[in-house]
Amino acid sequence: MSWREVRVKASIILLPTERGGRSSPLISGYRPNHNFLGPDKDKMCMGQVTVDNDESIQPGQEKSVEILFVLLDEYVELLEPGFKWRIQEGSRHVGDGEIIEVYDSP
Repeated sequence: MSWREVRVKASIILLPTERGGRSSPLISGYRPNHNFLGPDKDKMCMGQVTVDNDESIQPGQEKSVEILFVLLDEYVELLEPGFKWRIQEGSRHVGDGEIIEVYDSP
């Protein structure tokens, strides 16, 4: 088993608080669980979110961000424009992501 780092540009949308999302904004340095395999799976990837210009993302808001994923080799092939995944805090679904561009080619 080996790990890789891959940087991507992605669009993320946070669920509104009233739909179970976060109650506070997301800022650069946020490191949630990235669930590539769906709601019934527990295999997560690590990834650190960087928001442009040190802005924040409020619950219910959508923005483009950069994410540095640290993931197993077997997941690297999933990283292509249009790929969608769940953003979680533990088992709680707090948002969704979609890859726009892969900066570091797998």
